Amino acid sequence: MQTNFSLPDRIKQNSLVSDQINDLWERGFSSFENIASMEEIAELKGICERLIFAGKGAREGALFDFVGDNPLASTGLTQLSMPSNFNPRLRRTDYHKRLEVLARQILGPQARFAGDHLFYKPPVAGPETPWHQDEAFHDPRFNYQEVSFWLPLQPATIENGCLRFIPGSHRWSVQPHRKLPGKERSHGIECYDGFDPNDAVFCPIPVGGCTVHLGRTLHGAGPNVTETARFAYVVVFDIPATVATEYREFNWLDHITTRDEIEAKWLQGRGKLIALYRRVMRRNNLDPHRLYYGLKRRWWSLMKGRKRA
Repeated sequence: MQTNFSLPDRIKQNSLVSDQINDLWERGFSSFENIASMEEIAELKGICERLIFAGKGAREGALFDFVGDNPLASTGLTQLSMPSNFNPRLRRTDYHKRLEVLARQILGPQARFAGDHLFYKPPVAGPETPWHQDEAFHDPRFNYQEVSFWLPLQPATIENGCLRFIPGSHRWSVQPHRKLPGKERSHGIECYDGFDPNDAVFCPIPVGGCTVHLGRTLHGAGPNVTETARFAYVVVFDIPATVATEYREFNWLDHITTRDEIEAKWLQGRGKLIALYRRVMRRNNLDPHRLYYGLKRRWWSLMKGRKRA
């Protein structure tokens, strides 16, 4: 059984009691109802539809097919990374402010906005979202604590691909993942071992509700077999990463994807300045440990280049 939290329009700092937070940390996921008003849902859906159908982010690799090689395939699972880069209104809504309060109660006072994502699953033949842990997309040299709020912009049902979770999987290490078979150049990865899909808990969500899960919680979603597209807006919060205490390899991240090539080409031009501006404007994404490792890696790369010369 999933636990639903009913939230008032204005969330106060003490609105989530300790036993509710403990429930999230106990299972790795939960759900909230009435977290967004119908007016907010309508505004968010309007913004997200315009971004997707206008192809925003395609030229810089931010818009892509999660499960295929063609970034703009309308039959795939379309993802727009950082939609707030293309419409800053997404970060100024009362809904976003509400999530910030919740994130601080879950992760502590250091919690900060880490990013957002938009997913579009087309009608009738919208593909499954592969099982995965969000941390499996991150640099394995660091440890992370993050929480993701997944807001469907219409009812999320089993038929249109609501999220499903493996309870307690947030306590596991990152499980074996791999590139999608036959689609090694796609962005997507899948967890293929270490769990039983029959243990999954499906989480249908009404309009105005959302699910919330932690960074290692194993999750996925079924296909959309309905005649209506499924939109979901995801907002992620985290705290500064720390250096991992054990050696890890995520070899599934070694593949160069179609998205990587588009982004790299964009960064060779004025995209580099745009990316820097966005990073500065966020003002809350500086991780001391990751900065140190990044500078160290660049220094060694520079020294290696000089020796070769």
